[in-house]
Amino acid sequence: MSTYRDWQPSLHPTSLRGPYGTAFGAALGTEKDRLLGLAKEAVTVRGLPADDLSALTAGGADRAIPRLAGEGLTSYRDRLRGAWESWSWAGTPYGTALAVGLLGYGTPVVRSLRYWHPATTRPWAMIRVVFTGRLTWGCFTWGTTTSDGPRWGSRFKQPAEDATAATLRAQLRPLLRQWISARDRVESVRIAYGSRMWGREVWGRFVWGGGTGPSTVLSSPPWGTSVFGAFTWGAFC
Repeated sequence: MSTYRDWQPSLHPTSLRGPYGTAFGAALGTEKDRLLGLAKEAVTVRGLPADDLSALTAGGADRAIPRLAGEGLTSYRDRLRGAWESWSWAGTPYGTALAVGLLGYGTPVVRSLRYWHPATTRPWAMIRVVFTGRLTWGCFTWGTTTSDGPRWGSRFKQPAEDATAATLRAQLRPLLRQWISARDRVESVRIAYGSRMWGREVWGRFVWGGGTGPSTVLSSPPWGTSVFGAFTWGAFC
């Protein structure tokens, strides 16, 4: 039987299989189905029922993950559900990208500035976060082509492209500060609108958010607009 409501009456002796006994068994089975559903929900979301603000608030306090300014309940619930995986990778590029991805704007590329500028003397602990707008390398067979080139360079619109810079700044600064290493600073957050990937353009042009091209760059606030100590000068956070 697919449910306790269907199965419970079959357990009754013959004397209880009349209309009243069957109805009683179905009612008892229905209650078991309800409790089973709650148990599954608790295991699946670790005590975070959908749209229950009090449960999410308590879950956030338990996981040390506060709700961000303007963040919807669905996004917050997803971040809390992924807390155990996120915390296990905290302070790493993968963990930072994972934490940002759970916010719902797409999963970015997180790299040290030395990845993009290996020959410079830029700070080794300065990182850049880039929403590339490109599909992940290897997700299509090499050599498959589209109207604008190989499929591994296909366009992929990320939700970050539709968010305002003010919203992104308000949410990403505290989130990144929480998940990056204590020694690190974020040089900038870049939404590249599907910028060219390595191998698609001559080196030095618009490659993964670098050079010139259509992009939004969130970097440090102008001098004097932030309270001293709130951020490291020259860094997004």
